[in-house]
Parts: sequence; C-alpha cells; structure tokens
Amino acid sequence: MARRSDALRNDDLVLAAAREVFLEQGADAPVSAIAARAGVGMGTLYRRYPAKEDLMRELLKRNIVQTGEEAQRGLADPDPWHGFTSFVRACLDAGLSGAPSPGKAFPVTDEILAASRAARAQVQRLVTRAQSAGVLRADITAHDVVLLLTELRGRPELDGMRPPTLRGRTLGIVLDGLRAPNATPLPGPKPTWATIRKLWDNYR
Repeated sequence: MARRSDALRNDDLVLAAAREVFLEQGADAPVSAIAARAGVGMGTLYRRYPAKEDLMRELLKRNIVQTGEEAQRGLADPDPWHGFTSFVRACLDAGLSGAPSPGKAFPVTDEILAASRAARAQVQRLVTRAQSAGVLRADITAHDVVLLLTELRGRPELDGMRPPTLRGRTLGIVLDGLRAPNATPLPGPKPTWATIRKLWDNYR
C-alpha cells in the first residue's frame, strides 16, 4: 500500500512538473527537465510514461477531467449565475491549458475523446440550469463555453506579464456578454458534439 501511495504521489509530481515545463519551454521540452522539476529519477518517469507522448496525453486527459469536476462544483452552488461564473473563473485560475495542444505532438485517442464528451456533459448541465433560471443567454451550449475557455486560456505564458487586474477586466466583459438580458442573437448554428468531433478528428 505504501508503494502504491508513493507511486501516486510521484505521478502527481510528474504531471504538475510537466504542466509547468511545457508552459515554459513548449512541447519540445526534454523529459529530463520534467524529471528534475518533479524531483524524481528518469527511471521513475519512464516506468509510468515510456514516451513523452504518453505523458502529454495523460496531462491533456486530466485537464479535461478537471474541467468536468469544476462544472460539478459549480452545480453545487445554489445560485445558477454564481455557479456558472465560479466555474469559468476556477477553470482559468487552475491553468487547465497546461497540456500541449493536441495534434502538435501526439494524436488524439478515443480515451481523450470520451473524456472530453463526459466533461462537456457536466458543463452542459451547468449551462442548462443557468439558462432555465433566465440568467444565461439561451443560444449557447457547453461547446461554446469550452471553446471560449480555450480562447481565454490561449496564452497562459503571458499571465506573468499582465497587470493582475487586466485578465479580470477581460473576463468581466466576456461574462457580461454571456448574460441573458438584452443579448444580441449569435450568428450561425449552435455547435454540437458532431462539430467538436470534426475539430478533434483533425488531430487524429
């Protein structure tokens, strides 16, 4: 049991280090830098992740799963609008874009697709609840929200260069644009899972 506990702790250390190193150095960062940042030996890293692509896939999958978990936390908030905005802020604060972009270094797997669909189902529950309460515009879906999060997370390497209040101002503008009152109709059809699946398939 102690050995399993150590393995889980090492895995968390490796993934946390990988997120930081990939953000700083990009997808070409050597795994030796990740092992050094995590404080583990190369053998420990390779036993769990024989190739760097395996590490990248696991990091992406965990980021996706965490998005779904944040949506569940938002649903636990009795206030539909506060629960929704807390979800958005939590995702951005968690730095969930730490995984390298799919397709740049590894192909997307069916496991990642399944995780993405499950997470989006949780986000949709959050969206539907806020829409039913009349506080969130009715013409968006979970896919719109996830795409928006991707855009907001798009340049995490700039966070240390921005004044602390700047992202808050940008997020405030975005959230006001998502409120139901006086919303201008959006152009084009709502994105569906089929739409998103085509985007993911470009990385397969």
